Amino acid sequence: MIVQESLVNKNYNAIGMDEVARDIESIIANINASGSGLGTGDVIFVSSLSDFPTAVGGVITLASNVTYIVTTTVDLLGSRLTTSGVCNLFGTSSETSFLTSTGLGASTPLITSIYTIVLERISFKDIGTCFSIDGNTNLVALDWKAVNFINIPNVGVINKCDNFIFDTSSFLGSEGLRFTGSIGTIGLNNSLFRGSGGAGNIIELDASCVITRRFRMIYSSVIASSSTVGINVNASVTITDERYILDTVNFSGGGTYLSGIGVTSNKALFINSVGITNSAVNGQIYMQGNATATTIGTQNTFVKVAGTTTASVDNSKYLMPQNNRLTNDATITRKYLIQCVLSFNGTSSDVYQFGFFDSKLGAIRTPSKTKATANAAGRAENVSFSCVVSHVAGDYLEIHVTNTSASRNATIDAINFIVTEIK
Repeated sequence: MIVQESLVNKNYNAIGMDEVARDIESIIANINASGSGLGTGDVIFVSSLSDFPTAVGGVITLASNVTYIVTTTVDLLGSRLTTSGVCNLFGTSSETSFLTSTGLGASTPLITSIYTIVLERISFKDIGTCFSIDGNTNLVALDWKAVNFINIPNVGVINKCDNFIFDTSSFLGSEGLRFTGSIGTIGLNNSLFRGSGGAGNIIELDASCVITRRFRMIYSSVIASSSTVGINVNASVTITDERYILDTVNFSGGGTYLSGIGVTSNKALFINSVGITNSAVNGQIYMQGNATATTIGTQNTFVKVAGTTTASVDNSKYLMPQNNRLTNDATITRKYLIQCVLSFNGTSSDVYQFGFFDSKLGAIRTPSKTKATANAAGRAENVSFSCVVSHVAGDYLEIHVTNTSASRNATIDAINFIVTEIK
């Protein structure tokens, strides 16, 4: 057929999938007029089991470099698919093209492959296990678009691949997508992940998983209800800091949304998401009713304020390894607004100066230096100062003081010291 030859010979990487869809619509019209099983050898249309290669021992082997286009609901009747090379398995729409296999064992994958297999516009339903893909023999890149998994308790295992891109697709009453071995990028975009409510993980990265670039879920929804876990990233997974990315993801259902690596880990970067705690880097320490004097041995020489400080329970990636010190624990360099408000008792009319000691500079940050004069009772309240810093893990800040009038001591009885990430 002329239309079929046109479909085979076009460079769809150049012209885009919209024209693919238009050509397929034209071809389907010819199929409806002429019957099923049409094809050129490079493209095979499947509307019944007989349009696939003949099963041998219950195994249907898909030919290398061939595109199979499923046009309706096709039941493999207990058989399963394997691949002999790189191939495509398409449908005309994930709402009209379905693959299932009545009688297939619950733990037997519907699709087994050691090669790249591209899935588009197709749904898999009502089977125990959907696929097993192993990239240890060949370079495997998986680009799946508009693919639905419906009522599948064990979607399957991907053991090593260069990329896994899952776009505009759905898990509908399904779970059990598990990644093992070395994976370059896992990209889950504009998709819905709704589990069944049963025990298990919708998405799991097991202890052997090594992510060499990133795990990223963006503009998606995860519905984990009852005993279902949304995303389980094992604490032993190897992944670079802030490369476990959840961006604008909606979590709902009332189950366990995240397990394993969580928001407090440097590996995590959770932003703009609903139902979970988003990533933040912030610190706060405070001191109230302190009676310990700060010894100022030399006029105009800064010293660390003495006293017992308390760290806020809401600190995130900021530590207080000792009193009056906030130490950064975030491995990515960021800018921070640092602020302090304090009150003190000193000598009447003495002028005291406060500022932030920055370990990165090894000195007091000049913009933060602020003077306050003790009143007739030797008291000053609500002394405030601030600054902006650029810090990374290990850098720390302290509150320091000096007396510019004489070498007389001060007692800083109250401090509220806050570090806030600047977006």
